[in-house]
Amino acid sequence: MNTSNKVEIVNAKNDTMKAAVWHGHKDVRIQEVPVPVPGPDQILIRVDYAGICGTDRHEYVGPNFIPTFKPHRLTGRTAPLIIGHEFSGTVAAFGKNVKQYALGEPVTANGSLACGTCEMCRSGRYNICRKLGFVGVGDDGCFAEYLTVDADKVFRIPEGVTQRQAAVAEPLACGLHATHLAGDLFGKRAVVVGAGIIGIGALYGAKLAGAKDILVVGRSEHKRSLVESIGGVYLNAAQKDFMDFLEVWSSGDLADVVYECAGTQETMGLCIPACKPGGIIMVMGVFEKPPTVDLNTLQEAERRIFTSQAHVNEIGETLEYMAAGKIHADELITKEILLEDLVEEGFEELIRHSSQHVKVLIRINE
Repeated sequence: MNTSNKVEIVNAKNDTMKAAVWHGHKDVRIQEVPVPVPGPDQILIRVDYAGICGTDRHEYVGPNFIPTFKPHRLTGRTAPLIIGHEFSGTVAAFGKNVKQYALGEPVTANGSLACGTCEMCRSGRYNICRKLGFVGVGDDGCFAEYLTVDADKVFRIPEGVTQRQAAVAEPLACGLHATHLAGDLFGKRAVVVGAGIIGIGALYGAKLAGAKDILVVGRSEHKRSLVESIGGVYLNAAQKDFMDFLEVWSSGDLADVVYECAGTQETMGLCIPACKPGGIIMVMGVFEKPPTVDLNTLQEAERRIFTSQAHVNEIGETLEYMAAGKIHADELITKEILLEDLVEEGFEELIRHSSQHVKVLIRINE
């Protein structure tokens, strides 16, 4: 590490920082911990904003993926660890091999952790590394004043995009990645089941890929105006029967692509019959319990199930869409809190009123 950077940037904080540390089920503590030191190929980022992901909420009431007894397959870590993987910030210091970034540059990053040597990593698909992990789950994450990330997973925030907006790029990148995997959507019909941030990312992905009609399915009225402002049609499935509505909306043709974006038995059950014969069900949701899949309905019409895991370089693509005015991130931010209020105003709020929110941001250093 560049020692002068450490003295200038870090010692002002006495080498400690505030962080949200996961200890167990509903046990997240705001603690003073050491500021991490970047390795030779890493960047130390001063976190300005961080976003609460559905994964973070699942871990709060979990554990789901955070290793508690058996060490993580890549990092060797077990809890306690700092949670969070969606963020924006600025370069605070960097390792000796990092030449392409300057102190103070606004950045965000892909929080995936990969071995770099397996077949998938060698082919550029590190998002499906055999030992895949993520900051905030397999190692310390971004609900802290600083974190370290590998320099090759860092993205500059372009001019015209704020730190607040850039903090939303990571979940939206999931929708772009899933759409890339689904193939050509131009002029086709898409259905998005689930109206949270992952569903909104799928809506943007389908729209930007040229889908002619997009239906988003939720269970309240809170997301209607947002979905319609982006260009989708919204169905509140708590008020109208989904399949009846779909038959009319699609003129009986059903959907070319159905995105599953909620990770529940109910939503998975909706996706298969909504898909046209020969069409694609794109599974993006994270399931707390393994779902039962109606394979007979799937098989009889040669419907295909695809899956999508996070993203690769789509964060950069998302930021460019933001800069071009094609993605409007501010309207996705439904609440902003401070780190010390994370448990009550963040996790507990999302448990009580999840349908009212798209993205809750934590303001850390901004």
